[in-house]
Amino acid sequence: MNVRFARHAKALEPLLHFYCNLLGLKVISEFKDHNGYTGVILSCDHCNWEIEFTISSNCPNHKADEDDLIVFKYDDKVQYGLVLERLRKEKYLEFAPKNPFWEDNGKLFRDPEGYGIVITLM
Repeated sequence: MNVRFARHAKALEPLLHFYCNLLGLKVISEFKDHNGYTGVILSCDHCNWEIEFTISSNCPNHKADEDDLIVFKYDDKVQYGLVLERLRKEKYLEFAPKNPFWEDNGKLFRDPEGYGIVITLM
């Protein structure tokens, strides 16, 4: 099974910078004006999941809850450290998670649209 998480977004460029340049994902596919939607699909080497971000003439109307999180589990300590370093260098703030489990087991940041991203080491 392959999983794709899809989210309608306000703008693609800030999300591409965050997820690709800072977290290390890659654009594996993109589309323009497909039935009114433009988007990108992101993943990583040896992953069986994808993240899709789309934009259209309709602006999204959703609000991230404190417990709405995407968890990125890095299996390489060096890569994990580099991701945290890049996030902090670009002034992304670390937040205290609502769920105490993530206080002990990860670092919580927010993507450019306010969604919680947990960075953890497997």
